[in-house]
Amino acid sequence: MAGVYTPFVYWAQRKDKLSLKVDLRDVSDPNVQLDEYGLTFRAYGFGAKGQHEYGFQMDFFKQVDPEKSMYRTTPQGVEFMLMKQDKQWWGRLVEQEKRPGFLKVDFDKWRDEGDSESEAEEEKAKRLEAYRQESLKKFEEEMKEEMESRAAIKYLKTWWLFAYNFFQFMGYSFIFFSCVIRYMMYHRDSFKNTWEFTGQMVITCQLMSFLEYVHAEVGLVNSKPLFPLLQTLGRNFILFMVIYPEELMYPLPVVTYLFTTWSCIEVVRYPFYLFNLIGKENLPAKVFKVSQWLRYTIWIPLYPLGFLLEAYCIFTAVPYYERSNKFSYQFDKVRFHYPLMMKLYLMMLAAGGTMLMKYMVRQRRRKAAVKRGKERERSAQEKAAAHQHID
Repeated sequence: MAGVYTPFVYWAQRKDKLSLKVDLRDVSDPNVQLDEYGLTFRAYGFGAKGQHEYGFQMDFFKQVDPEKSMYRTTPQGVEFMLMKQDKQWWGRLVEQEKRPGFLKVDFDKWRDEGDSESEAEEEKAKRLEAYRQESLKKFEEEMKEEMESRAAIKYLKTWWLFAYNFFQFMGYSFIFFSCVIRYMMYHRDSFKNTWEFTGQMVITCQLMSFLEYVHAEVGLVNSKPLFPLLQTLGRNFILFMVIYPEELMYPLPVVTYLFTTWSCIEVVRYPFYLFNLIGKENLPAKVFKVSQWLRYTIWIPLYPLGFLLEAYCIFTAVPYYERSNKFSYQFDKVRFHYPLMMKLYLMMLAAGGTMLMKYMVRQRRRKAAVKRGKERERSAQEKAAAHQHID
C-alpha cells in the first residue's frame, strides 16, 4: 500500500480462538474486512511512525468463523477475538511460512498445546487465568452489545446492495437481449433503432454505476475505489460526451456493438455479486463456481473488445464534431477545439484500460491462489486421515 505504514500486530492463540492486538492508538472508525480466509485492516492513528494511515493484509493459516469473531477499538489499539472453525492448535498464524516482520507474539496471552506450569506457580496461574476469563467475559459482553447495534446496519447494507445489483442486472439484461434479439430478427436494419429501444436504459444504468465508486469509498464493499471510478468515468465520457450529443451516431453499428459488449460484461458480473450476498453456502456449488469462473474469465476477451469499440466510437465521431463545432469555443485568441480533446482522450483510454486489465489479472490470480490453498489444505487433511486409519 503506497503511503500506508504497517503497524505492529501482537497475536496469541488458544485451541478454539485467536487474539490479535493492533498497536495503534487514537483510532476511530477503522476499515476492517474480515472473512474466513484473511483479514484486511486500514485506519488512521498514532503508531510507530507517528500519526499516519496504517494498514495490513494477512491470509490465515486455516479458516476462522467471521460471524462469531469480534473486534473493538480501545485507546491503546484495536483488539480482535477470532474464533477458529476447527478447534485445533495452529502451527502459525499466516499462510506464508516466513512470518511477516510486523507480526509479533503476545507472550502475556500465549499458550502452547503442551503447556504445563510448576506447582509453585500453579496458584498464581489460576488467579491470572480467572482474571483473564473475567476480562474475556466482559469483552465478549461488550462485543455482543456492539455487534447487536451493528446488526441493523448490516441488514440494511445487505439489502441495499442486493437491490442495487439486482436493478443493474435487470437493466443490463434488457439492453443485452434487446440488442441480440433485434439483430437476430432484423439483422443490420436493427442498428438504426438501437438508441430508441435501449438508450434511456443505458443512460440510467450508467448513471447508477457511479454508486459503485461510492460503495467502495464508504466501505460498503471490499474494493479499491479507483478502479470502479475509472471504468464509470470512461464509459460515461463515451456515452454522454461522444454518442448522446450527436444524433448522427445513434444508427451506427458501432453503438450497437458497444452496448452489447458493455451489457454482456455486466449480466455476468452482477449475478456474481448477488450470489455473494446470498452466500455460496445457500447455493448449489456448481452454480456459484460457474458464476465465479465467468466473472473472472469473460472479461479477458470482452474488456479489450470494449476498449477498441470505445476508441472506434471516438474516431467515428470526430468528423461529426469537426463539422458541427459542438463543445468547441473561442476565447479571444485561445480556442478550445473539442475534437482535439477527443483524440487526446484516446491516450487516457489506453492508460486507464491497461490499469483496469492489470487489476483484473491480479484479482484472477488471487482467486486462483485461494483455490489452490484450499485444495492443498483438503489434500493434507485427507492424507492425515488416511495415516490415522493405517495406524
